Amino acid sequence: MLRFIGKRLVYAIITLFLIATATFFLVAGAPGDPIAAKVGQMPEQAQEIISAKYGLDKPVFERYLIYMKRLITTGDFGESIIYTGKTANDVIKENTLISAKIGLIALVFQITIGICLGMVSALNRGKAMDNTIRVLVVLAICIPSFVFAALLQYFLAFKWKLVPVFGWGELKHYILPVTAYALGGIASYTKYMRNSTLSVLSEDYVITAKAKGCSKDRVVRKHIFRNSLIPIVTMIGPALAGIFGGSFVIEKMFSIPGLGFYYMKSVSDNDYTMVIGLTIFFAILFIGALVVVDIMYGIVDPRIRVAKGKK
Repeated sequence: MLRFIGKRLVYAIITLFLIATATFFLVAGAPGDPIAAKVGQMPEQAQEIISAKYGLDKPVFERYLIYMKRLITTGDFGESIIYTGKTANDVIKENTLISAKIGLIALVFQITIGICLGMVSALNRGKAMDNTIRVLVVLAICIPSFVFAALLQYFLAFKWKLVPVFGWGELKHYILPVTAYALGGIASYTKYMRNSTLSVLSEDYVITAKAKGCSKDRVVRKHIFRNSLIPIVTMIGPALAGIFGGSFVIEKMFSIPGLGFYYMKSVSDNDYTMVIGLTIFFAILFIGALVVVDIMYGIVDPRIRVAKGKK
């Protein structure tokens, strides 16, 4: 087991290193002046001082070595070019909880509603209920979240004036962004739960349980439901990591001061240190979640541990 965990951690570290390296060089080679928004019409000498402060006067590879050394030794993601005196670490500490609240609430709705709709659809296969749910799922998957957000803003906020469009801090401010964020996920979980349930329905142990005279409720509760959740469990790990970075557009549209809002603003402002730092932070969360899921599967099912250990 220790060897299995060790391999997963080594792979994770190598992947993070490659992501950090690729991100740095891609951002460093992007068009545009990263300090243009900051210096404005400053004298040339002042511009040179600011460039030297952020290391922009050095060759790209030298800047990369300096950045990676600081990141590995101190965990410092770098100082923002646009927000003087504020580092990417500061933004992560101050705004992670905001993104986490939206993402976690939306994820709870996604999983709960998605599992229920998926089960209902599968157990009523071919009926009107199943067909209706499938049509709604296809529509929800095809329509981007920002379209849902715009529709919700127009109808619930502007036309019917039921909730505020912008703002943060009160319960009513969660309604629009959480709904817009959750709709696509509900559709995805419904789709996977339906497919998983249909697969389980054809298993021998379900047929045997029915042949023994078990009631429909008992068969669904004891055999179908629990086994249908296995693919959903696989999705939860990456979904937990995605709650911090899955609402970029939503946070921007509703002016929510979360990580996604700052990431989008950093991209538009060419704030390259913030872009690099937040990208690496999101990668750490996502890869860490995948490693945890891998280890949990190895503990639950030793066959997975053995199979992956041979690779």
